[in-house]
Amino acid sequence: MLAKKILNTEFTPLQPDSEISSALAKMDAWHSSSIPVVEPTTRKVVGHILFEDVAGADDESMPISSLTMRPSLFVFQEQHVFEVARQMLQHEVRVISVVNRDEQYVGVVEKKNVLEAFSTMLNITTSGSVIIIEMMQSDFTLSELVHLIEMEGAKILGLTVEQTPDNEMMLQISIKLSHLDTSAVISSLQRHGYTTTTENRFDLLQTDYSNRADELMRYLDV
Repeated sequence: MLAKKILNTEFTPLQPDSEISSALAKMDAWHSSSIPVVEPTTRKVVGHILFEDVAGADDESMPISSLTMRPSLFVFQEQHVFEVARQMLQHEVRVISVVNRDEQYVGVVEKKNVLEAFSTMLNITTSGSVIIIEMMQSDFTLSELVHLIEMEGAKILGLTVEQTPDNEMMLQISIKLSHLDTSAVISSLQRHGYTTTTENRFDLLQTDYSNRADELMRYLDV
């Protein structure tokens, strides 16, 4: 999913001549401690203002151009939501500007838009079950996993790959399947030498996947 698919065009960015009071009001309205600043003529993102930059200002009628603005922060509308999330996490912002190929402002992406996109891509709300497989990074072959799973008549609805906490050479692959009963899939994987770390009980698997979704949302709660 690309940034342009989750674009919010209703957000009105600040302008260099916007008053400090406008910045504070917008931060409050959008629950964001960072607001982009756009030059109205060129539509270029010229920087962003943080709450700490305007909090306690002696004169809130002063333009934000009188302050030292933070560097421009934006993503391109053709970039993937993964890159959008990476930039938001790196800079700890809840709202990020989106620009076209000419670097002209076209809208913003909010944190909630990213969470909704992840929920859609991972099929979090779709009925199914989850299996977790652990293996060495050098042994990870997605095509083989897909083949073994589909041979049992199941379809992959979502997949995540992460390093195990205690061994960076090991991977933990969480796969959401269309089947509620995963016994045939697990048996097939185990016959082919794969180690599964989940029990074949839908309630436990669904809880585990929901916990992972909650962890992701907490991780993105910048």
